Amino acid sequence: MPNMKATFKTIIIKSQEQMLNECAETMNAVMRGEPVAPQEPEYSFTSFEAFRRAMTPQRFALLRLIREKRPDSIKELAALAGRDMKNVSEDVKILLEMDLLELEKRGKTKAPRLHYDGFRLEVAV
Repeated sequence: MPNMKATFKTIIIKSQEQMLNECAETMNAVMRGEPVAPQEPEYSFTSFEAFRRAMTPQRFALLRLIREKRPDSIKELAALAGRDMKNVSEDVKILLEMDLLELEKRGKTKAPRLHYDGFRLEVAV
């Protein structure tokens, strides 16, 4: 069996000022003609509270359900979670925006699948 390496999404918490400074440094380097190393895509929040609003216990539970039960549709995911389909759909949209999920086409439905094995939270101080 091949050695499968776990993949993790990095989610970063840093101030808006830190984000803007990093962007300005990169832009200045480009303007000076300096080579700029490709950056891994990241998903950032400006505060821990903003992260907590996005990663609610209900959304975290959906990630676990998707990993453990591999539902064939969002409707099935809602049934497994014992939640309203509309609310689960909204949560899935947010998890898609965070790049934690992808939707796999299954005939007329789309099956939610984890995009990563997990995520790491980095906090800049």
